[in-house]
Amino acid sequence: MKDDIDYREIFAQLPEKLAWMIQCKTVSSYDAAEEDEGEFARLKMGLKERFPLVHAKLRLEEPSYRSLLYTWQGSDPKLEPVIFCAHFDVVPPGDEKAWAHGPFSGDIVDGELWGRGAQDIKVLMACILETAEKLLEQGFSPKRTLYLAFGGDEEIGGARGAKAIGDLLAQRGVHASFLLDEGGPIAVNMLSFVDRPLALVGIAEKGYADVLVTAKGQGGHASMPPQHTATGNLSRAITAIDRHPAPARLTKTMRSFLKYLAPYCSQPYRFLFKSAGITAPVILKAFAAAPTTNALVRTTAACTMLQASPKENVLAEQAQANFNVRMLPGDTAQNVLDRFAAQVRPFGATVAIKHPEALVESSAESSTESFGWNALASALAVSHPDAVCVPFLFSAGTDTKHYRNVVSDIYRFDAFPQDDAALERVHGDNERIRIEDLLSCGHFYYELMKRL
Repeated sequence: MKDDIDYREIFAQLPEKLAWMIQCKTVSSYDAAEEDEGEFARLKMGLKERFPLVHAKLRLEEPSYRSLLYTWQGSDPKLEPVIFCAHFDVVPPGDEKAWAHGPFSGDIVDGELWGRGAQDIKVLMACILETAEKLLEQGFSPKRTLYLAFGGDEEIGGARGAKAIGDLLAQRGVHASFLLDEGGPIAVNMLSFVDRPLALVGIAEKGYADVLVTAKGQGGHASMPPQHTATGNLSRAITAIDRHPAPARLTKTMRSFLKYLAPYCSQPYRFLFKSAGITAPVILKAFAAAPTTNALVRTTAACTMLQASPKENVLAEQAQANFNVRMLPGDTAQNVLDRFAAQVRPFGATVAIKHPEALVESSAESSTESFGWNALASALAVSHPDAVCVPFLFSAGTDTKHYRNVVSDIYRFDAFPQDDAALERVHGDNERIRIEDLLSCGHFYYELMKRL
């Protein structure tokens, strides 16, 4: 297999294939009855036509009606397999009139491809499948078994999609070397003191929980209120939680981030990050000053919903607040509950997990010295030579939670450049990707799979 082939030539058909995938309106919903089953079926059938070698030479299974699992058998059964993930569902388009080009148009205009899934995250599914297609065309056979795992309901938690795949692999006793799914981008111009793009490879993921704080009180007419009402007690409980956030700390992931980043920083950041063992208090104070960086160094809790009296002149017998909590690696839901309970107890309030079925504990922190990390960094050095590969804490949720029992290391990465403006389009209006960035994303997967 030749190494001097132009990746633009290899992936010349990729934009057209992704455009078609975007045209499939695979919007997922918590209410399955609201989903258009015909669009999901259209996508699955159309993949066979557009990726014929993948479907001829790889084994395809559907562990559930919202999941696709391709198995590319490796030549060496002693080597642990690798799992490539993406999801093919998307969020609703919002106000379609606000889009310059239709959210399901797949239009290619002025070097950009438009529509839901162009950034999140049909782009990765298209790149993975097209890479496999082209490598098969070139006669490539991996040494390790490769699993191409695609879920169709990640945007609503993955219970019908990725979970079915993870459960099937666990039942078969599969244990993979590493897994690659969506995650951090190649960040452009996000840190003023770094003069090059940062490939933010998520090696850990924050946990998720909704905590319900409840205060009770005496009901009745609001014209004769008691000294302390349920809503008053609840407000004091909320204030106590807000005034006493979880302590800021540098996780293993953040220490790795600072270590990898330091050589590329201007002063004084280079010194601060390189000497994090000594300068941690200064770093933590600086990071805590802004919401985006504060989330990297502490478990956060945001009060998002309030409920009390059903009528203006009626005292609430019960008042409730929802706190949306994102837990740092090392923190658990029980830690959060214990801390909240101690804070609100003086006001007669109680705490509980609101949706136990939706609770996700924080992930383990994956290695930056493993075969998987080295393979990613090596591929990235070829496909995006200007970018610095750094470990990162990913604060959003992914399908990776459903694979934790079948893999050693999990990495979360979107192999295409994005700046702040581009990230705002994820789940927003005018989602799109530059064709050049799409092709380079395919190049990354091509270089990575060749190493397996």
